[in-house]
Amino acid sequence: MPVRAFVILMLGPIATPALALQPQDTLRDWSAATGADRDRLLQQLEKSSAKGVPRKDVLSCLNDAASMNAHADLAIGDVFRACAKQASEDSI
Repeated sequence: MPVRAFVILMLGPIATPALALQPQDTLRDWSAATGADRDRLLQQLEKSSAKGVPRKDVLSCLNDAASMNAHADLAIGDVFRACAKQASEDSI
């Protein structure tokens, strides 16, 4: 096997893009994700949520929670729901 083919074969799994963020992923994953991945997941969560809360408030809440080490293992979907609830209560 030529060396070039071997290198490509060995680097394939490393160069493969990561799976997109999912609601069950943790805030640690949220912190490590790209802005596009975060936006994609946020859109998905907003569609599944009946509450029309300001996106900037929910995003700020998610980012604040993700910056705390104690919250790193919480699921993004759970934190999103808590942030959406808080934002809707704050807007009343």
